[in-house]
Amino acid sequence: MDKNRAQEVFLEINGYYEAIDEPKYRNADLTELKEKYEDLLELKENLGQEPTYERLVNAFSQIISKLEKQKRLSDPSAKGSWSNLSERGMNKVIPPVRPSRETKIPIEWTDKWGNTCYVSNGQWTARNYRVMDALGNMFLLKEGGNRLPEAPSPIFDDLYEVVTRENQLNQKAPESSQEQPEILSQSTVRSTYTIGFRDSDFRKFTGLELSSSDILELLLETSRVEFKLSFPVRLKSTGNKENIHRMNFFSRFFELGFEDIQVRKDGIVQERQYRVRFNTLLGELFVNNLKARYNDRIELKFYTLPDSAQVFYRRVILHNSFSSISIHLWKIAEAVGLTDSNPTNLVKTVESNILEPLKQLGYIEGYERTEGLEGIKYVITRRSPETVSEKDVGSVKEGCRVCKKRM
Repeated sequence: MDKNRAQEVFLEINGYYEAIDEPKYRNADLTELKEKYEDLLELKENLGQEPTYERLVNAFSQIISKLEKQKRLSDPSAKGSWSNLSERGMNKVIPPVRPSRETKIPIEWTDKWGNTCYVSNGQWTARNYRVMDALGNMFLLKEGGNRLPEAPSPIFDDLYEVVTRENQLNQKAPESSQEQPEILSQSTVRSTYTIGFRDSDFRKFTGLELSSSDILELLLETSRVEFKLSFPVRLKSTGNKENIHRMNFFSRFFELGFEDIQVRKDGIVQERQYRVRFNTLLGELFVNNLKARYNDRIELKFYTLPDSAQVFYRRVILHNSFSSISIHLWKIAEAVGLTDSNPTNLVKTVESNILEPLKQLGYIEGYERTEGLEGIKYVITRRSPETVSEKDVGSVKEGCRVCKKRM
């Protein structure tokens, strides 16, 4: 192939790429994309040094990689596929947090019960929810002897016990241990509610392909965020009823310890093992709800959704069983932390980054935009409920759904 013919083929492939609707990774056909990519690579001898050629090769490569990962995680029989059980209280009441220079710390808001809530010392995004899903599922498998526990067994009997425990934990709260992770040793005092795992386990349960250093940083970031809010719990004395504990002190989800177990000659750590201790009030409430089966199933393919779609699904859809949900545009923005005041831009963002991705992956059947008394609103139709075996890793026993109010 001469250079002129190579240039013609390149323009054809580039035209195909430009014609794909944005966002391209959600509108491209993987099979056709790979065929065009192979044709593109054959042009390297003639066009390999040109910047436009390199940019197009890189664009194709990234989209193909993303689509193949999504396909792999969407196949329940594929090697490495997994499902997590996501603790419902966290999804209901913890909002996404992205502090800026103008943000006043601690960040404050009023919840649906009229209580003032706070979050401090870091950010909380889709990846932090994802970390907690993984830690929660590892904890449950440990409790059940490498399988999910069959019977609910919450820690706390009633709210009085929760308040008493909160006061105990805050009588002699250490000031420095919260800031720095411990280095694991044989003499380390361990909490009753604790899990140990390695980088390889973390990658399996989260689907994140991160280096050991990045995993450590993400775990540290998640462990340091502090909350003071109203947290829903299930208790022994009230069964499947949702109870609300209004926290009186700031608390974190867990404390972290780690140990380097594989280090290269140049000092780069390739593998670490970690110890997570749920020895804070929020950590024990988290464990309580997991043991009480107050949770919902999340597949690994869920994590391939855009961050805003993940957050919206967690906060609005996951924990209720209505066939359709009516929700105003401003309420969607509030749920996922969108701050654009332009309604036109907001509608475009909500539909392209939240509702369309959820529809494409089958988490909702569809949606309709209408006008309500408070402006634009959406009627979202849910996917038909699937019959899930209780032996499935992500199964939730009948009767676990408690949300009775439509957003």
